[in-house]
Amino acid sequence: MVRTFLLDGTALAYRSHFALAAGREGGLTTTSGHPTSATFGFLMTLRAILKREQVDRIAVAFDGPSAKLERTKLYPEYKATREKAPDELRMQFDDVREVVQGYGIPIIEVEGHEADDVIGTLAVRCRDAGDEVYIVTGDKDFMQLVDSDKLRLYDIMRRGSAEPKIYGPDEVVEKFGVPPERIVDLLALMGDASDNVPGVPGVGPKTAAQLLEAHGTLDEVLRTADANRKPKLRRNLIDFREQALLSRDLVRIRLDLDLPIAPDDLHAIQPDEPRLLEIFKRLEFRRFVDELMGGASEGTASEVGQSIDYRIVESLEECRALVRRLEHVERFSLCTLATRTTTGEAELVGLAFSQRAHKGWYLPLRGPVLPTGHDRETWLACFKALLEEPRHEKLGHDAKETTKLLRCHGIELRGVAFDPMLASYCIAPGQRAHDLSHLAQHHLDVHYSPQSELTGTGKKAIQLSMVPVTDLGFWAAQGCDLALRLREPLLAEVELFGVGEILCDIEMPLLPVLVAVEERGVRLDTDYMTELGAELHKRIDELNRSIWRDTGREFNIASNQQLGQVLFEEIELHKKLGVRAPKRTRTGQWATDHTTLERMTPHPLVDAVIEHRRLSKLIGTYVEALPQLVRPSTGRVHTTFNQAVAATGRLSSEDPNLQNIPIRTEDGRRLRRAFVAGNPGWVLVSADYSQIELRILAHMSGDANLQAGFREGEDVHARTASIVFGVLPTMVNTELRSQAKVINYGLVYGMGVTRVAQETGMSQADAKKFVDAYFRAMPKVKQWLDDTLDGARETGEVRTLYGRRRPVPEVFSKAPGIRAAAQNVAVNSPIQGTAADIIKRAMIRLDETIAERGLEGRMLLQVHDELVIECPEGEATQMSAVVKEAMEGAADLDVPLDVDIGVGPTWLDAHS
Repeated sequence: MVRTFLLDGTALAYRSHFALAAGREGGLTTTSGHPTSATFGFLMTLRAILKREQVDRIAVAFDGPSAKLERTKLYPEYKATREKAPDELRMQFDDVREVVQGYGIPIIEVEGHEADDVIGTLAVRCRDAGDEVYIVTGDKDFMQLVDSDKLRLYDIMRRGSAEPKIYGPDEVVEKFGVPPERIVDLLALMGDASDNVPGVPGVGPKTAAQLLEAHGTLDEVLRTADANRKPKLRRNLIDFREQALLSRDLVRIRLDLDLPIAPDDLHAIQPDEPRLLEIFKRLEFRRFVDELMGGASEGTASEVGQSIDYRIVESLEECRALVRRLEHVERFSLCTLATRTTTGEAELVGLAFSQRAHKGWYLPLRGPVLPTGHDRETWLACFKALLEEPRHEKLGHDAKETTKLLRCHGIELRGVAFDPMLASYCIAPGQRAHDLSHLAQHHLDVHYSPQSELTGTGKKAIQLSMVPVTDLGFWAAQGCDLALRLREPLLAEVELFGVGEILCDIEMPLLPVLVAVEERGVRLDTDYMTELGAELHKRIDELNRSIWRDTGREFNIASNQQLGQVLFEEIELHKKLGVRAPKRTRTGQWATDHTTLERMTPHPLVDAVIEHRRLSKLIGTYVEALPQLVRPSTGRVHTTFNQAVAATGRLSSEDPNLQNIPIRTEDGRRLRRAFVAGNPGWVLVSADYSQIELRILAHMSGDANLQAGFREGEDVHARTASIVFGVLPTMVNTELRSQAKVINYGLVYGMGVTRVAQETGMSQADAKKFVDAYFRAMPKVKQWLDDTLDGARETGEVRTLYGRRRPVPEVFSKAPGIRAAAQNVAVNSPIQGTAADIIKRAMIRLDETIAERGLEGRMLLQVHDELVIECPEGEATQMSAVVKEAMEGAADLDVPLDVDIGVGPTWLDAHS
C-alpha cells in the first residue's frame, strides 16, 4: 500500500520556533543574526520522518494568503486573540519553503484558506485513492478526519517524547472520550481559546464528552438541553445554542477545496543536493553540510565500509605527529581503555583519539604484542601537555571515567566540553541505556559492538590488555569517532528539547567535581567494623538459639525453603495465629518475604526471624563487605557516582553504594561510626538540607500558608496541623503533627486518600475529610498538583525549576495502575528533580569556593540532600560557614533554604 505523508508546514514551523526559542534565549541564529529556529526544527522533523518511515508520497501545506478569510466571514473574531507571529518567525517561512523545495517536495497552499482545509481535502482524496495517509501535525482539530487504518494523525513534535504519537480511532477516544466522527461536535461545545472559537461557556472537554456520550450529537445535546439536570449547564446550552452551532462551522475542516494538485501528482522526495548544500551553508547548518559534502548520510553502510581511516600509533615519532595534528584542531574526542587490578587500581591499556568524522588513532599502552621500541611512559608523556591544555575542546563518552583514569596516571584532563552520555541523559532521562552502542545505533544508524564481543563473558572472559592490539585499536578508534560524530545530532536535540542549561550549567560543570570526590574516597575504620561485626554475629547466634528453641529443631534460617517448611508445615504458625496460610511462590515454596512475615507480627518467633534477616543483611552488605573494598593505596573506600542513571536527576552510588547506608534503625546508624576523617586532627562536616522538597513545593505552588511557615521559621508540620484541624498551635500534639507530616510529604510522592488512611491509621472517610481540609487550607497546592497533571497530560512530560525534563508518556496508558503510577511520577519529579538540581548546583559552588579561599577541606560524599566534607579541626568553623553559604545560596526560592550543619570525628557524630 502507498504511504502518503501530508505535513502541516505552518504548524510545524510555529512549534519548531517556539520549542527552540524556549530552550535558548532568542532561539537559534546564524552568526549574522538571521533566525533559524523554525527552519532547523522543521528540517529535523522532516528528516526524522524520512528516517523512520517508508514515505512513498509526500507534500507540505502552508496557510494561503488571507488564510483566515473564509472563517472570518462567519465570525470576524476568529483567531482575533492570537498574538501576531513574531518577526523572527515570519522571516523564516521563505527559508522553510526553500528547504521543502530543495527536497523536491510539492508545496500546496490555497488563497483564503488555512493549511487545515488544504490538508483535509487532499488527505481524504488520497485515502479514497487507496493510500495509507498520515497527517503530520500536532493540531487536535485534525482528529475529526481519523479513519481506521487509512487516515491517521502523526504527531512527531511532542515535548514529552522523541518518538511520534500516531492517532487512530482508539487513540482519539483515549484522549478525548469520543470517536473521531464526534470530534467536531466536541470542539463546538468546548470551544478553542487558541483560535478564539467561543463554544459554550462552562463546558470543558470532560463535560462535552459526557454530553455526547449521553446524547450522541451536538444537535441532540441542544435539542434536549431543557431536560439537563444541572441548572447552570442547562442555561448555557440554551442561551448559547447559536454560538455552539457557529463554533461547529468554525472547527469543521473543509474537504472540498479546488486544489492545484491531485493525489497522483504526489511522489517521494527528490532531493537537489547542490541546492540543499547552498541552503545549509547559508543557514549555517554545519552538520547537514558535512553530511552532504561527505557524499552519504551519517552511519550508512557504504560510509562505514569505504571511507573509515582508523590507525594504530606504532612509534614515538607517530606519537609526536599525532600530537601536532591535534594541536591544530578546534576540538577532538578521546577515550581511555583500562583494566582494574584485584585491589581496584586502574591500569591504562590505551588511548584513542578522533578529530574528524571517520578517522581515529589508537595509542596502545598495554597488550599481548606491542610495536617494536614501545615505551609506555614516554609515549604517554607526549600527550600530557595537550590533554592538560584547556583551550583545546575535548569530548568523550563517559568523560568522568576518562578523566579519572588519566588522573591516576599523572595527567589532569582539562577542557572537557561535551559528553554524549550526559547529553543523552538530559534529553531522555528515562531511557534505559546511554551507552555508546545504543547512541550510535539510535542517532547514527551505526552498529558499535559492546566490549564483551572483544573480551568474552563469564569464566572465559579476558582482560582488555589481552585483546590483540589490531582488534582493540579498531574498536577504540571507532568508539572515539562515533563519540565525535554524536556531538552534532545530540546538540541539536539538546536545543530542540530545551535542556541546554541543564547540560551546560549543571551536568558538565559537575563532572570534574565528581571526579575529585570519587578519587578522594572516604576513610573507613576497619577495626571498628571488626568489633561491630563480632557483636552482630553474637546477636545472630542468640537469635538462632531462640528460633530453634521455639520451632523445636535446628535448621538453616537463611534458607527460605527450610524456613517456610518449618513455619507453615511443621508448626503451622498461621493456624496458631488464626490467619490464612501464605501463598506459595512459582517454585511451589512457601512465601516467606518480608511483607508476608510482617502480617504475622507481633509474634516473638516472627519478630526474631525478621531481626535475624536484618542483622544478616547488615553484616553481608556492609560490615564485612565494606572493609574488603578499601583501596590499599589510599586506605579509603571509593564509590562511583552515576550521573546518568536516575530519571529524576538524582545521583546514584555504586561499588559500593554509600547512599544506601541504613539510618532508620540504631544498628544502621552505627555504621556511620565507621566513616571517619582521613587525617589526624581532621573532622567531618555534615551539611543536610532541611525539608528541601517541602520548600520547593511551597515555592512552586506559591501557597501562602505553606510559604509563611518556612519564612517565619515555624515547625511547618505543626503549623499545617493547626490550620487543617482548626486548633491553636499550642494544642497540636504529637499525633496531630504526625498526621500533618504524612500529608505534607505524601503529596510530594503522589499519596492518595487510601495511602493517607494506611499511614495515619484513619478510616477512609476520615482520611478523605483530612485531605479535603488540607486542600481547603492550602488551595494553591491543590491547584499546582492539578496544573502539573494537566500539563503532563498535554505534553507528556514535566520539568524541574531549572528545566530538567522527565517524560511521563505512561499518563496516556489505558491501564489504570500504570496511569496512576505515572501520575505520581508526574507530581513528584518536578520537586525531587529540582532538589537534585539544587544540590548539584551547591556542589559546584562549594567546590569553587573552597578553591577560591584556599581551604584545605574537601568534599567526600553526596547522600541525597546531604554533603559530607572533611577538613582540619581548626578549619571546621570556617568550613561550616562556607558550606552553609554555598548550599543555601544554590537556589533563589520564595522561601529560604535551610541547612543543618554538624561536626565530629565520625559521620555518626557529625550527623547527630
